Amino acid sequence: MKRLLGVAAFALLFGSLLLPTYAAQASPQYTVTVPEQDKRLAKIEVRFSPKTDTILMYPEGANHLPDGWATFVRSLVAKTDAGAVIPLQYLGQARWKVSESLPQNINLSYEILIHHDQGRWPFGHDEAAYAKRDCVFYTGASLFIGALDFENIGVQFNVPSGWHVSTPWKEVAGKQNAFSVSGVEELINVGMLVGKHTERSVKIGNLEVILAVGQDLKESVDLFEATIKPLVPAAINLFGGVPVINGTQTGKFVVIANKDVFDGGGTFIRSISMLFKDDPNMRNRSEWGHIIAHEMLHLWNGQTIREAEQEYWFTEGFTDYLAYLLETRTGIISEQDLFNTIARKYDEYLAVAGKIGMRRAGDEKGKNYDLVYRGGLIAALALDIELRRSTNGAKGLSDFIQQMYHEFGVSDKKYKIEDVVRIASGIAGADLTVFFKEYIEGTKVIPLERHLAELGLNVKREAKEGKSHTTIRRKTNMTASEQAMLSRIVGRLIVSK
Repeated sequence: MKRLLGVAAFALLFGSLLLPTYAAQASPQYTVTVPEQDKRLAKIEVRFSPKTDTILMYPEGANHLPDGWATFVRSLVAKTDAGAVIPLQYLGQARWKVSESLPQNINLSYEILIHHDQGRWPFGHDEAAYAKRDCVFYTGASLFIGALDFENIGVQFNVPSGWHVSTPWKEVAGKQNAFSVSGVEELINVGMLVGKHTERSVKIGNLEVILAVGQDLKESVDLFEATIKPLVPAAINLFGGVPVINGTQTGKFVVIANKDVFDGGGTFIRSISMLFKDDPNMRNRSEWGHIIAHEMLHLWNGQTIREAEQEYWFTEGFTDYLAYLLETRTGIISEQDLFNTIARKYDEYLAVAGKIGMRRAGDEKGKNYDLVYRGGLIAALALDIELRRSTNGAKGLSDFIQQMYHEFGVSDKKYKIEDVVRIASGIAGADLTVFFKEYIEGTKVIPLERHLAELGLNVKREAKEGKSHTTIRRKTNMTASEQAMLSRIVGRLIVSK
């Protein structure tokens, strides 16, 4: 999932660059031109009224490169309205300073080389930029140079004949490939597909889902639609509402998919990027369906419900658990498939648990992947069962996640771990501080066997080739209360409309 620092934190990080605000002036207007002869080149122009003496690109997402996103910038030139060149001093880390007094307007022109997919990225170029034979994937962070105070931004794409632009931005009436963007966060934290790809609009209640799929996967569009249609209302029911960005409900989001040499996905504001190694079909639906479910749920947990500081055990681990639940409830996987998955994830968690706390592990998410993702998933399951047990089955993780959505997502406030503990304890009607202290902040291993027994499930662990191997099955003599508890958690509770 694409992680966004946020404009406020961005401003704090580069606070010394900000100058007093001047009277409102012309809104920034970008023009992005893709030459027909070279789709790996984007020529960009922007005119704006400067309020600071520094222009920059987003500082996160390309941290492994010395110059960050500026690694791919060429021919950067700034001019006045009269055509005089404005000297720029490169400060490093994709920042430039206007060396002379600020003019009334700056006309900036530069080129971006879309070579991001020709090198290694920590989590893949599905979160950076790439070019295919029929389309180009951009992120806002990879394209735009500007300032933190930009708002009411216009973006015009000039593309070769027959190309189109798939983006969640608001379209400008009467103009082709022209969009209106509210501010810097929406400009930067977005994924978009430009080219001759297949595009399909799917209406699901009040939401419009745009499927933007490269021609290599065009035969999978029907499958994508059939999979997403029940998942979206299931997610809306789970969270208690549609995704919310900056306090505003989302009316549209874009799902982007292409073929590559690896499987991966990233989530941005109202947009999802996915890459698939194998052609999606019904036989491997449980694999690619999980990528769709996981990334889609990040529109809620990660983009709507946002943390004040790194809580990857929650944004990644809990999202993974919820994704598997929705896959079970919508028929993508069977109940036994769910049990088998949990058993496998539990083995992976046990192999790394007990050394450092799950929360601290998120500081190096890549290094501690299994503890963050698998541990977070097991913690979510354990909490779900604990909430059900404490309330005699009346309330569970869905009640918890809905309160998180309404208290933090709708209001656009960021939560802290203390809020998570408070809300979970309120749902349970009992103090759950120890649960989070021991299993999330501490190194105590979650005893999943004990929790699953509440659901009438048998957990068997044995060693195979020197590794732990867990199996989970229903008991043959489940009690009525155990069956009721299990159905409340994994049953087909959500009916798609």
